[in-house]
Amino acid sequence: MKTNFVLTCVIISSSCLALSQNPDWSKVHELTMQGIDKLYNLEIEESEHTFDEVIRIAPNDPRGHFFKSLVFFWVYNLTRDEAAYKKFFELSNKVIKICDTELDKDENNGVAKYYLGGAYGFRGLAYQRNGSTFSAAWDGRKGYSYLKEATKDSPEIYDAQFGFGLFNYLVAKVPKGFRWLLSILGFSGDLEGGLESMRIAAEKGTYARNEATFFLATFLFNEDREDEALKYLKRIMDKYPENSLFLVTFAQWQLRRDNIDSALITAQRAVEINSRRKIKFGDEFAHNVLASCYFTRNDFEQARINIELSIEKTDNKKNIFNATYYRLGLCYDLLGQREKALAAYRQLKKAELSSHPWEYQSYRLGQKRIKSPPNEIDQMLVKAGNRQTVRAYIEALKIFSSVAEDSGADVDQRAIALYGVVQIKNDQKEYEEVISVAKQLVSLRPPSEIWLIPHGLFRMGQAYAKLGRNQEARQTFESIDEYDDYDFQDRLETRVEEELEKLKSVN
Repeated sequence: MKTNFVLTCVIISSSCLALSQNPDWSKVHELTMQGIDKLYNLEIEESEHTFDEVIRIAPNDPRGHFFKSLVFFWVYNLTRDEAAYKKFFELSNKVIKICDTELDKDENNGVAKYYLGGAYGFRGLAYQRNGSTFSAAWDGRKGYSYLKEATKDSPEIYDAQFGFGLFNYLVAKVPKGFRWLLSILGFSGDLEGGLESMRIAAEKGTYARNEATFFLATFLFNEDREDEALKYLKRIMDKYPENSLFLVTFAQWQLRRDNIDSALITAQRAVEINSRRKIKFGDEFAHNVLASCYFTRNDFEQARINIELSIEKTDNKKNIFNATYYRLGLCYDLLGQREKALAAYRQLKKAELSSHPWEYQSYRLGQKRIKSPPNEIDQMLVKAGNRQTVRAYIEALKIFSSVAEDSGADVDQRAIALYGVVQIKNDQKEYEEVISVAKQLVSLRPPSEIWLIPHGLFRMGQAYAKLGRNQEARQTFESIDEYDDYDFQDRLETRVEEELEKLKSVN
């Protein structure tokens, strides 16, 4: 019979990590679970104090030190506060030191290896968040190796599955430009295997169940498996109903699914919770969602108000995305306040196309708007795009078609309009129309919005595939490789690879 993970920890810890005064291991476990619950209830200081108590009772056990480090990991993840980043690494170094000491005594100590694996795994995530790709991959690989050793003789340590899943999934999703890392790591990742490992941790884990549930939900949503993703997100939302960050995540997902009313209501609830509980985390994210909702409704004044609230509530201004400043500038331009628009555009920071595509696009568009404000056609296109988002297709199609046929429109504007028509026809599953309009689009040579051409070809390839015209679909997808240095190139190339794999399976 497999031993329960908690019992395993108690037995091994009692024998291998014992102090001169034997700790109350059941109390250690109870307090650890309380600290985790407080962390996920966003009771940050109370959570830290609880883990301090764990450390007081069992100073040579890695548990309290490990979970205290996670408090600062999450604070950094939410705020990008450098002090929290340094504190996390300081505490994770302590975990590593304790575990190394125990391994010097007993090289087969599975608990020490488990916490070493966890420490290195979260260090990898922190490095990734900080933009240190090589360090992230290296520590992630070390974490994976320690977890493998920890579970060699104790496969019932289900929490370790979270680490396996995280590493396998993230390595499988390494962008094309960084795949040289895989040969160094000697590891290629496993997307489906990674998701399955995280499911095991989400269903059977003890200490890592919350993390596994949240990350699994996020990854599933990114893989367009929205129903399953929402199942896991709602599970953790039900467990921690006062966690405004889970509400904001749900609101962001609703926004991405173009469920604007649901996103708006949920984000407003998150703001209310934070106000009532005087929580300082997450308000900026909630107001960002509200700003997006109002912008999509073409209510540029309310969008402006919420963007400015989001900026005001962000402690570390380095966290503010270029998209936030660009949208603020656009709101001001659309409201006829040109000087304030220019001030917002000038906050944009240079970004690399390959590593930060969204930041790059916002910067590029901002520089364009500094030179010239959006003219009447530009404003029509913004509003039409918003009408398309809320599925007001007839109104949006009318505007896009008008711009596409307007001799006064420039090539960039016509390309934006035609791509808008392509998107609408794709949403409406009118695939012959998608192909017809996409052909008009790819015949253009837009000077700035070059990215629209390969993206138009992608929609054309999908339409051919939907119609069963697989050879034409394959040729269209392959033609995208002729284009280079355009917005969101890595993401599109990954999607092209996925579509070509699908076509192989039907032949």
